[in-house]
Amino acid sequence: MRVGFIGLGNMGRHMALNVARGGHELTVFDIRRPEADEHVAAGETWMDSPKAVAEAADVVFTSLPRSADVEEVATGEEGILSGAAPGTAYFDLSTTDPMTIHRIAEAARPRGVVVLDAPVSGGTVGAETGTLSVMVGGDQEVFDR
Repeated sequence: MRVGFIGLGNMGRHMALNVARGGHELTVFDIRRPEADEHVAAGETWMDSPKAVAEAADVVFTSLPRSADVEEVATGEEGILSGAAPGTAYFDLSTTDPMTIHRIAEAARPRGVVVLDAPVSGGTVGAETGTLSVMVGGDQEVFDR
């Protein structure tokens, strides 16, 4: 599967590496380019914007520090929604407030993009070892796919 991952900080870097280890074709982005060095060295593809990540992916994950960051990355001018094709699934793994994820989902709906709210529990160790608990809210059919 073609997977995009945006946000390669303390949690995201480990989650993205585990996605790649699972055999998926991975594209990555972080506002701090050096955060992606280990990912590029591991064979993942760097993209210059969230839009470019979404254009290359069937499913996009974000792991970002603040709700405002999630909203900008999703709905901004060079954001996920500006590049995602209809049918793309977007999972936000951040701890995002309900109103932010609701606004993003409303903006995504006319574009045919499905948003799933998917905060995680288990900390950095869980991200590194692949043992996080992911609590997903959204369309069951999209989740199963």
